[in-house]
Amino acid sequence: MQKSLSPRIGVFDSGIGGLTVLKSLQQRLPEAHFVYYADSQNAPYGALDGGTLLAYSERIVQYLIRREVDLIVVACNTVTTEVIDQLRALYPLPFVGIEPAIKPATRGAQNKSIGVLATARTLQSKGYQRTRDEYAKSFKVIERPGIGLVEEIEKGVFDSPELIRLVQSFVDDFERQPIDTLVLGCTHYILIKPLFERLFATPVTLLDANEAVARRTQEIAKPAEEVFQMVECYTSGSTELLEAVVKYLDIAFVRSIEALTL
Repeated sequence: MQKSLSPRIGVFDSGIGGLTVLKSLQQRLPEAHFVYYADSQNAPYGALDGGTLLAYSERIVQYLIRREVDLIVVACNTVTTEVIDQLRALYPLPFVGIEPAIKPATRGAQNKSIGVLATARTLQSKGYQRTRDEYAKSFKVIERPGIGLVEEIEKGVFDSPELIRLVQSFVDDFERQPIDTLVLGCTHYILIKPLFERLFATPVTLLDANEAVARRTQEIAKPAEEVFQMVECYTSGSTELLEAVVKYLDIAFVRSIEALTL
């Protein structure tokens, strides 16, 4: 019997935030060959109109398909909530998306009040609102757009005075609300999860959807009998930034980090 090769999994985001998803994927699928694309040049995606968002996503998807990936993980909440259905209709391979972790938040919130920090585009999307209305209709959901956060995080300095001041302003706002659970609804925000934990004066559970995405990807990825561990990283922005975050997250088996504008 011919052995199956390692699954080839494409992963993309508007920038470096999706590397947190890649880290979770690698923990679940250490045998996989990952091809990651960070479109930092065009970040944040939340500021794009629908046609432009789809066009950028299609370019990346077409590149990943040329790289012969078996499935694609959309490590961007905005792309998932806005255009993943169109991508699924256009391309024949499986897509795994990511959405704010509303459902698990409802299981853990003790006081029936949940905070959600996400891009304005995600909060306004029909996909997010459908999920919220389905799972959290009996909860008070306090939504705040993380204005300016992606731009600061893309600078790659996770303890800069500017970023600390910005995060503190969101923390202060949520502390005025009776929440004990905060959903980090953008993969970029997960990079500064320790900063949120440090700045909250009272304990708040911080949730993201990365583990759920990794678990779903593991369910549909083809099994491998030959292990070919490898990560290839490409970016339309700074390779130095991408390399720094790869090291910060301790992502293993990285063969290359290259600039690539699609």
